[in-house]
Amino acid sequence: MLGGKTVPKDNQPISAEDMQKREDAQDAFWDVSRLVPISPKPSKYIPPSPRTAPEAVEIDVPPVTQSPKEAEPKGRAAIRTVLLPPTGSAPLSFSHEEKQVLPDADISQAQEEHPPKPREIPETRFLYSYEPESPLFHKVDVYAWHSNFHYFDQFIKDAERYAEQEGTEVRPEPFFSYFPQYAQLNRRQRAWYFFWRSQVRREIYPTVDYSYILLYLFELLNLPVEGEEAAYRRDQIAKVWMSYRKVYPQLDHYACEWLCDYCLIHKLQAPIIELLPALQQIIELARLKEFYLAAMISVVDGKVNVASAKILLSHSCQYDYRKSKFYTGEHKALFDTVIPGAVAAVFPMLLERRDDPRGIRAMQPSTVSRDAYVGALCAYQNKRRIEITYTSFSRSNDLRYMIGDMVRHIENRIRASLLIRSRLTENFLTPAMRKALDTWLDQHLPSHEQAVKKAELNQPRPAYEALYDLPRKAVSLEDAAAIEADSWETTRILVEAFEVADGAANDVPPGGNEAARGANDVRRASSGNDVAPAAQTEENGENGKSAVNIKPTLTAERGEDSLLAPYASFIKAALDCDSAAIRAAAKALGKMPDALADEINALTADGEIGDIILEDDGMGGYTVIEDYRDAVLEMIDWE
Repeated sequence: MLGGKTVPKDNQPISAEDMQKREDAQDAFWDVSRLVPISPKPSKYIPPSPRTAPEAVEIDVPPVTQSPKEAEPKGRAAIRTVLLPPTGSAPLSFSHEEKQVLPDADISQAQEEHPPKPREIPETRFLYSYEPESPLFHKVDVYAWHSNFHYFDQFIKDAERYAEQEGTEVRPEPFFSYFPQYAQLNRRQRAWYFFWRSQVRREIYPTVDYSYILLYLFELLNLPVEGEEAAYRRDQIAKVWMSYRKVYPQLDHYACEWLCDYCLIHKLQAPIIELLPALQQIIELARLKEFYLAAMISVVDGKVNVASAKILLSHSCQYDYRKSKFYTGEHKALFDTVIPGAVAAVFPMLLERRDDPRGIRAMQPSTVSRDAYVGALCAYQNKRRIEITYTSFSRSNDLRYMIGDMVRHIENRIRASLLIRSRLTENFLTPAMRKALDTWLDQHLPSHEQAVKKAELNQPRPAYEALYDLPRKAVSLEDAAAIEADSWETTRILVEAFEVADGAANDVPPGGNEAARGANDVRRASSGNDVAPAAQTEENGENGKSAVNIKPTLTAERGEDSLLAPYASFIKAALDCDSAAIRAAAKALGKMPDALADEINALTADGEIGDIILEDDGMGGYTVIEDYRDAVLEMIDWE
């Protein structure tokens, strides 16, 4: 660029016109509207030209009537805007529902002249009432549905027509419907449904789509019932539900309520045996949990009752025994077996008691109203409203506390059998319930004495006892002969020893050393004579006790040379059982009576007697043991 002008390569200047074109082209490059296709422009509306001379038209305007003015309230009347319908005699300005302003007084007057018709609510018609056999349900009232509808009349006709239809084996056909009906099935789907239904009635459950299951359940709920067919269809609902609930978990949410409604309407109980594998999950989902619990309690079956007791404890118990500090280790199995077993055995009996003022029968009943077959295809003639009066397990605090005390009482008995001293407090348990529980627990838990013996047997053996065990070896005739030979050698040595001492024994005066005479008797027995009885070496004391005669060995210590001579006064008082003399003798010696008794017993235990001679008489004094009175009399000089 030279001097503000653009110079091309050949150094020729560009004119201002070319420069403007180039700039326009650059600006047009960014114009996006050029990329949009051009649509034809709509033709402009050209109104007709007005008449040059307007035509005169005569119009009859009706007089406008105004309502008389009423006394204005304290506040100014509100103004409302309403629409008036077109009227042929109205002015032209009102011929197109033009808005008109009317005061509140005119509107209220118009409403009074044409009041709205009230909505007619049909009355509910009572059908029948009954008292179930269940101990928890007091009364069931059944009412007809409050409105009539004919949406499913064709379904009822088809269900009755196809009720006995048997199917032949065909290939499975897929089918889906949120609200399945027979009219939605084509020829192949209908053939597969009839074959599948025939298999289900024979308790064979092939793989099938969810919509076919719903269609069969709708059929069972709507078909008319005669005689025992209600119980059969109830069992069919339960079996189909249990067979396909794992494949289609959504069945649990509907089938548990439909089955409950069906049983209440037809005066049936729940088929607990069929529902037992999934009973815990069913009761958690059911709105009326007591319906299934009551059916379980009424079944006389140990397995069912224990299962119902576990469910009852999980839903209606105020105390959870699994949180106990003793529910650990090997005790868990005992808790899990005894507590549900005791509740299962006792609870049905408690439900039957009507005379207990704090029993289950005396609790405040609850009432619930429910619409039958919610979410199911149900014809008008089968639709019902049900009112149930029952004892609520989930809403009764009294029942929760009562069952909690039952568990506490059972745990206290378990703790006693385990030698655990701590106990739980029981406040709501009646005497009848406690007696019933104790009767069952006495048969299934060991008594306190048995528990003590079992604990002693289960105590570990001290290690030192193994030292006293005899060596375990096989019986051997050679070892027995060697033991016998050693025994005869010992006998020979004793005989020779007594023969040496025989001369000294003969020097003993009559009434002297009886022990020596006993030794002579042993010598004579060893030399081949008759064996001397034990009475020849022992002398029977008083009270049938045997005491070794030790007088000859103590005579050497008579008189002043005896070691017990300094304690003569104390020992004499002990022989006389004179507590005052014992205290006086101890005071004279300058010692306490207990200290003197210990010294005397130490001397006699280390001496020839080898045992203590004084014992506490229980009255603050001491007495000489009866077995050693004669020996003590000879050991001390009383003159």
